[in-house]
Amino acid sequence: MMTTTLRIWPIALALGLLLPATAPAAPLPTISDEQVKERLLKLNELTTEIAANERLRELAKDKPLAKRLVAMGAKMHADAKPKEKPFKFNASLVLGKLAQGQKDYKTAKVFYEYCEEDASKLDSESKLAFAMEALIDLSWEQKDFEAVIARCQKVLQAEPEGMELRGLQNYALEKLVQSTARSGKTEEALAMIDKLPFRKWYSSQLRSYVYREADKTQEAIDELEESQKSLEDEDGLTDEQKTRLKRNAKYMTTNLYVDLKKIDKAAEILEGLIKDDPENPTYPNDLGFVWCDNDLKIDESEKLIRKALELDEKMRKKLLDDKKIDAETAKKRTSAYLDSLGWVLYKKKDYKEAVKYLLEASEDEEEAQHIEIWDHLADCYLAMGDTAKAIETWTKALKFEDISKRDAERRKKVTAKLQKAKAATKKDEKPAEKDKN
Repeated sequence: MMTTTLRIWPIALALGLLLPATAPAAPLPTISDEQVKERLLKLNELTTEIAANERLRELAKDKPLAKRLVAMGAKMHADAKPKEKPFKFNASLVLGKLAQGQKDYKTAKVFYEYCEEDASKLDSESKLAFAMEALIDLSWEQKDFEAVIARCQKVLQAEPEGMELRGLQNYALEKLVQSTARSGKTEEALAMIDKLPFRKWYSSQLRSYVYREADKTQEAIDELEESQKSLEDEDGLTDEQKTRLKRNAKYMTTNLYVDLKKIDKAAEILEGLIKDDPENPTYPNDLGFVWCDNDLKIDESEKLIRKALELDEKMRKKLLDDKKIDAETAKKRTSAYLDSLGWVLYKKKDYKEAVKYLLEASEDEEEAQHIEIWDHLADCYLAMGDTAKAIETWTKALKFEDISKRDAERRKKVTAKLQKAKAATKKDEKPAEKDKN
């Protein structure tokens, strides 16, 4: 699968407490409720964002325990008197993010709102920025764009004294535009951009996002090309930053050309990106996937995707050597690349080998929550004659949320394939029932 869809450079990355994907750890022995409570209260010893991040990663690995922590933490919080809440800011933020990871949005909101309240009492602008960003992202994940708009407006009404809240205000402006666009208010979103204090190259990228949401794909491409031109005259960036941002704009353009079915244009840009940045696994993966998905250059596609997996392994090893990830995470291959390899092998009718990679891709509990991977796996099962497995897999695929408009189109196709497979199964069952009678 293609690694990503249209996206502008997120300002929020600088604000911290982002949870990277982690490999699942071996489950811990069963512990008592009292021990769960002890672990919860121990979260109050977290005094820095770095420590909170590390504990969050650790707890997220054991999902059953994390679920118990969230449930008991929520009860302890609800049962306590307003001035006697059991958890401090960092502990509450960790519990909120654990709850959000479990899609327990109601509990996540309770903890994030408490964090916001607590930060205000502490008069800590940095903590307030963390809490307010978490609330924005929570509403965004729920696709509650009216709530995102309201929360962004609240951030913009604040009077920042430091960099944390000022940076969050830039992020809030971005999300305000995006949420307005996602709400179907295209002209309002475009008019908003004209009034914002963003640099020209960044404004063009925002307009591109708005146009894509409105299904004005060529206009979105034009804005990304304008963004690249504007970067040439940008004085506030180094040459290295300009190069990185231009590559990002080019890469986003490839997704748009795929939307327009202009595969040659998308491939041309990806080939250029591979030459410019040969160590980046994203570009060979996407070029290989785009070609094979459109039944083009199948053998060359396989070579490119296998190259992407090699580069990915090399990148993970470097991160491990630099102690930026742990040994478990370093072993975990990227599900998008595994899906691509499985799909190209499917195209080559090597179904047995294809299933092996598609199953590995589907086992990634963080990255495999995507309809495309499961659709590919179901197609493979059907080709192997296992209609029951295909039906089961397509049924699961339809439970995942759409991440992009491309997913919405795939959902229609998956629904049609599922109905067809079920109808065929019923047709095959009828003669058997007749013979039995």
